[in-house]
Amino acid sequence: EVVVRTTAGAFTDEYSRAVQRIASEGDEALGLESVTGARVIVRQLMMGPVVDAPIGIRIFGPRLGAGFADLSVMREQSVKLEALFRDHPGTWDIYDTWGSPSDQMDVLVDEDKANLAGVTNASLARTLNAYLSGHYITTFREGDHQVPVYLRLPAQERQSLAELRSAYVEGFRGKVPLDSVATLQADWKPAKIDRRFLQRVIEVRARNLPGYSANDIVKDVLGSEGFEAWKRELPPGYWWEVGGELFESAQSQDDLKTSITISLLAIVLLLIIQYNGIVKPIIILATLPLALIGALWGLYLTDNALGFMPNLGLLSLFGIVVNTAIIFLEFADKLIKEKIEASDGSGPIQGLTKEEFRGCLVEAGKVRLLPISMTTLTTIGGLMPLALAGGPLWEGMAWLMIFGLIVATVLTLFVVPSLYAIFVETFHRKPLPQLELAK
Repeated sequence: EVVVRTTAGAFTDEYSRAVQRIASEGDEALGLESVTGARVIVRQLMMGPVVDAPIGIRIFGPRLGAGFADLSVMREQSVKLEALFRDHPGTWDIYDTWGSPSDQMDVLVDEDKANLAGVTNASLARTLNAYLSGHYITTFREGDHQVPVYLRLPAQERQSLAELRSAYVEGFRGKVPLDSVATLQADWKPAKIDRRFLQRVIEVRARNLPGYSANDIVKDVLGSEGFEAWKRELPPGYWWEVGGELFESAQSQDDLKTSITISLLAIVLLLIIQYNGIVKPIIILATLPLALIGALWGLYLTDNALGFMPNLGLLSLFGIVVNTAIIFLEFADKLIKEKIEASDGSGPIQGLTKEEFRGCLVEAGKVRLLPISMTTLTTIGGLMPLALAGGPLWEGMAWLMIFGLIVATVLTLFVVPSLYAIFVETFHRKPLPQLELAK
């Protein structure tokens, strides 16, 4: 792995494409040849959940019984699926998670002979691991320098299978030659076999070319006639699921929906308990769409995506806007209470006339305008350094909160008193029902 840091983000796309092209095709002008015999992948470091490849479809095999997943069947199905991805013009670097097959050495233990010799599979594994990889014995200390000491076979004896067969393994009744209890057999097998949910799984992966969306490519493949034919030919007991960015985004959205739902229910419950009614919580929660208007507009103007950090900023923005509405209503109720106590009780709104009630709302807006504005401006001032020099991690979140605060603050000063007046004057809801209960 080679990590390259460009001098500016504007050069990253062009530089990564140039490196990928030279690695794949070479460059005669620069005297560089293409890299053969290796997969050279150039990708930009992204923020958010780590996804090995943006495009992926997993193939699962049967878990138990006579239909246990056959390696050759799974490899055959993955090859067919790779062909479908290659037919799409927006894909490159198509591969599967098992990789290329490789030579492997199987140790076939004769259980009867091993039991007579007192050799267990665990002791056999430990002995072979000590011969080849080494077994830790002690640490040699020389001043502050520490050298771990391992025991293993000499290099010349680790290069030949004949030497390995004559190696001795430890049993309950002493050491016995390896070939007396086991047989070594070389085989050509997959280098790695993945499992998910205790089932064998092979995932076909690909990357999207510039100008193509990974999720759109997956949807195109899933809706193609070739994929429908591939599904019909899938053997019984085998099934598939989508991986890559589409899977991660769906999972993240489900988790986000759950957390937001729980949070909103908790907020609504607390507001209902606090105000002992449903009208004022509705007025307060009506400010949330106001924040969303400015937030999305800010992302659009600054060309930022609604990623993880902007989502986090959106939740923070909701809290600030709700707090602004609560402060306004709290002060408006204080003025209305003072006005009711000083009135003669002839008005239709708990003794107040419509003009007196509206005057309280206007006065509350005038008095709280400066504190609300100062709170908004100081928050925007604190976010400006992140918006201007926070980098890709913070810029989207900062601009979202800045535009959202500006729009939501202005609209809140008009929408909240208007909604309050509509509920009281049109739907005849009492602004302070607790006063009548006290009387």
